[in-house]
Amino acid sequence: MDKKVLVTGGAGFIGSTLVRKLLKEQFEVTVFDDLSSGLRDNLPKNKKLRFIQGDVRDFKAVSSAIHKHPYIMHLAAQAFVPLSYELPLQTAQVNATGSLNIFKACLDNNVNRLIHISSSEVYGTAQNTPMNEQHPLHPHSTYAVAKATADMWAQTLHWEHKLPVVILRPFNTFGPRESLPYFIPEMIRQCLKEPTIHVGNLETSRDFTYVEDTVEAMIAALQTPNVEGEIINIGTRKTWKMKDILNLIKKETNTQEKEVVIEESRLRPKDVDTLITENRKAKKLLKWKPTTTFEEGIKKMIQWYLKNGKLWGYEKHGWPWRY
Repeated sequence: MDKKVLVTGGAGFIGSTLVRKLLKEQFEVTVFDDLSSGLRDNLPKNKKLRFIQGDVRDFKAVSSAIHKHPYIMHLAAQAFVPLSYELPLQTAQVNATGSLNIFKACLDNNVNRLIHISSSEVYGTAQNTPMNEQHPLHPHSTYAVAKATADMWAQTLHWEHKLPVVILRPFNTFGPRESLPYFIPEMIRQCLKEPTIHVGNLETSRDFTYVEDTVEAMIAALQTPNVEGEIINIGTRKTWKMKDILNLIKKETNTQEKEVVIEESRLRPKDVDTLITENRKAKKLLKWKPTTTFEEGIKKMIQWYLKNGKLWGYEKHGWPWRY
């Protein structure tokens, strides 16, 4: 196996964790990232790591980066749902057209395997649980519509041109080096830094996988033979309600007495109520299963935040605190 791999979005939260694991597995890694939400200091120093600053909307830059890389892992995205309401054109250009640029460049360069990272958001609220890969697509946000579009392009190019793609749909992922103000990092930040905790909808439920486990699934998809064309959900088959997550974080940070205020500005126009995956396909095809419990992951995340100056990536960027 020629162990040269390109990771788009590799300076982000999940991407930088993936890069570390690939380097540990003796891959030569190139990161392609525009640093709009990722950070250079998320990446380790390693002789087998190369960085290219570039935008997936630029086909020439994408094609040049992919050249001579037999393996591509495509994570680059505008991944923050609330921002997609404000930037619909940019979200569509990055998540949909940017992905199509990746797919076309992969065909042009005859890559051996492309791992395309989708999102559970393409399913919308669960119509039946747990949600398997045949669950209807009913995206609720501009972000999710763009991700679903990219998925359908990936499938179609696989059928039409034998694009060697595997589509992974991770349900919610959490862990160290969070780069966007999602619920869990934002609750940790507020519990440790703010006098009052401000929240949106605490009644929604999500299936959370610790980032190290999500990354193990991605590498399994890269290395498992004969899975091209497959769509595979990645998750724990368990669900947590936001109010229970907040209570757990308050307990672990010893801030149980802090007041919680619901803010209308944090409520989404059409929120997804419940996401919980059926993960049998991942277990069967990829021989994968999660190993870190949610409670363990929360403890690790808080410890990392305290050890790293109490700064998430979005705090370093100066992003406003809204999930």
